[in-house]
Amino acid sequence: MIALRCLLSASLLLPAPLCAEENPYDVLGKCLVPLLAAMAKDRQSQNRAITLHVRLEQGTDIPADFRGSRAEITLQSPDRLKLSGPLFGKDFTLARDRDRVWIHPAGPARALLDATDSSAVLPPPEKKFKLGDFELPIAEKQLALLSMLFEVKDLGFDEVDGVECRALDLRLMPALEGSLKSKGWAARLWVKPDYKPARITLARKRWHIVLRIDQMQLSSKLPSATWQPTPEQAPEALELTAKDYSRFLRAIGGLRE
Repeated sequence: MIALRCLLSASLLLPAPLCAEENPYDVLGKCLVPLLAAMAKDRQSQNRAITLHVRLEQGTDIPADFRGSRAEITLQSPDRLKLSGPLFGKDFTLARDRDRVWIHPAGPARALLDATDSSAVLPPPEKKFKLGDFELPIAEKQLALLSMLFEVKDLGFDEVDGVECRALDLRLMPALEGSLKSKGWAARLWVKPDYKPARITLARKRWHIVLRIDQMQLSSKLPSATWQPTPEQAPEALELTAKDYSRFLRAIGGLRE
């Protein structure tokens, strides 16, 4: 009956629902490939812009009042990025438009950079950091094999915000895990019926984080104004050097509070 329902959906040119019989590696591939194709080395996909609205559900050492906080991540390959969300108790917007990088609001950002011992707050500068393109080292046609780099365990179905999702546990293949020096990392991914991610957990020994993906949109190109300060932000936007941009990126990646 489930197989018949999937066949009927396909025949009507509607998105086929996730089926219990569907191979979990295929589910993972259909979730990851559209996201990663925008950054493939020889991109053929029309989409090269990704917009994500995410919410922090929980995590190790995350203060209670920080849980539920929301952030927006916008990326357009090869060289545009915009992050908006809370950091150090303030709402920041950090953006890169090719070679130009800026942050808003200027006052708190400048105070962090000028702190007597700023390395206690922001990570220390990377001496050799340079702005590079957002590009994967693999061709788009190879992305179809990407799911085979993981050990995938099918956990069945689980509801996320009332939507029945396929839950998958992921680990890198042991040989790859060792070569990348990433032992101990694991992930759990909830995939919606349209193969978009709904929730993801990243974990390693004594650390984890759970993110809810409230919205994901792929597009060919975003307006140039996306990467510029709004008229309200412009008076309080601070231009950053590449090294200071890297410091804020790593602080965001570490979810410092």
